[in-house]
Amino acid sequence: MTTSQRNWRVLSNDDGWIMGTYGPPLTPDDMREKMIAPYAGSPVDVFLWSIGGHEVYDYETEVGERFGDGYDDLDTGQQRKAENLRQMIKSHGGPVTVIAQLCREAGMAFFPSVRMNEHYDMEESAPNYGRLRRDHPELCIGRPGESIPYGSLEWGIRTGLNYALPEVRAHMSNIIFELIERFDIDGIELDFMRHPAFFRIAEAYQYRYLMTDFVYGVRRKLDEVSQKKGKQLDLAVRVPPTLADAKRIGLDAEVWMREGMADMLIAGGGFIPFEMPIREWVETADATGCRIYGCFEGLRPLLNEKSLKALALRYWEAGVDGLYFFNYYSMSNSWKREVLNQLAAPTVLQRLTKCYKLDHSNRHQPTSQLGYSFLNAIPAAQLPVQFNQTFYDRGVRLLLDIADDVESAVTDGSLNQCTLCLGFESLAVEDVLEIRLNQVPIPWSIGVSASDSMTRVEYEQGWNQYPSRTQEVATPGDTIEFDITSSSLKQGINELEIRQGNPQLTRREPLVLKDVTVSIHYH
Repeated sequence: MTTSQRNWRVLSNDDGWIMGTYGPPLTPDDMREKMIAPYAGSPVDVFLWSIGGHEVYDYETEVGERFGDGYDDLDTGQQRKAENLRQMIKSHGGPVTVIAQLCREAGMAFFPSVRMNEHYDMEESAPNYGRLRRDHPELCIGRPGESIPYGSLEWGIRTGLNYALPEVRAHMSNIIFELIERFDIDGIELDFMRHPAFFRIAEAYQYRYLMTDFVYGVRRKLDEVSQKKGKQLDLAVRVPPTLADAKRIGLDAEVWMREGMADMLIAGGGFIPFEMPIREWVETADATGCRIYGCFEGLRPLLNEKSLKALALRYWEAGVDGLYFFNYYSMSNSWKREVLNQLAAPTVLQRLTKCYKLDHSNRHQPTSQLGYSFLNAIPAAQLPVQFNQTFYDRGVRLLLDIADDVESAVTDGSLNQCTLCLGFESLAVEDVLEIRLNQVPIPWSIGVSASDSMTRVEYEQGWNQYPSRTQEVATPGDTIEFDITSSSLKQGINELEIRQGNPQLTRREPLVLKDVTVSIHYH
């Protein structure tokens, strides 16, 4: 097997929103204007389009179930989607045919994106609940008639397809092979982060060889069709944030890289971007020919431009080959040109103001079946921290990965200020905390109250229509800010230690650390 030598740098995934938003009829001009043209002037060179999910597809498939077929009780939005699909197939060949051509015209590569499982909460009678699962519940992770405790991880993933069964792997292979053989594509993405549960939990690790065999089959088909078409078709895979968690749930991504099956690997789902061990992926891929991409996820959320710049530099400094954006597709053309061009340029990023964060475990907590599937694959983050009494001089120790070369910025005079912000819940006026950064004390007395709330940037409601708009959202809490310009902050891993100075203080609610940010400002 040979791996591709194409050096694609920035990938953007589109979830297929347009099929149910405009029309009918939805025209190729609509797709060009709303989906493809907004990337003009941006660094995005690969456009990925989700073909559907839950084994119900939004394109001209002849082997899978098309959305709306066989249903006469669709609501208004569902009718729009079904009619758009029918008319586009009749008049223009279908969405994948149209998008492939539009990407050619725009100079972008095109990859259909295949969601390898979905764990959304939905009624079995819903038109987007595939007949494969409805008619064959024995193909699901949860067995028919099985009693599974409500709220358990096993309960959360029970309706997903079970890849231990050959019928499931055969069905998904047929969908993928059709895309590879029928359409003018440059490659295909197997999205294992939508959604990351493929086996019964107790069986996942032992069955990782089955998924490796499945991926190997896709690789063979790509090579076969590449030879027939006279052009290399690439395989991209999106997997959990750590090698260990990927393998634990049945995805032996290290083998896929080492044996030349994957050309491109997108690390993580963007849930714990500042703590994901991205260097581990880069080092594992070294000399394999597989290119590594760091993932950004807009709904978790990560929309603050200063934080986007910090994460991008973190990825580039770790040695990634490119960046991958999920749920940013509906941002405006000006945002894609101005922000993405900065994120794609490591040398430009070096002296731009940034905001580094510690990740928060609430990004993947189970409020639905979907949340359980993410919990299955994503390790806990360092926040939140609930303080309690310690008997000796030990406090909580947190690690911050800083990509900026602060020392050189001091030397060349470009550094303006560095600040550390700590966001608390239930902080009392009498509270005193002992803080050390890389063993150097930061006096609590120099902290100033930054605000009476913590804020983050999120999409406005109805975000997935072009163009999206963002808003700043406040959450209850207290933020204390420290000037650490003259501190021991350094490029690489920094150790932040925090300890209660008066643990005997009587309080109604426990003190909780909810937010940690380091901002680096340049002249």
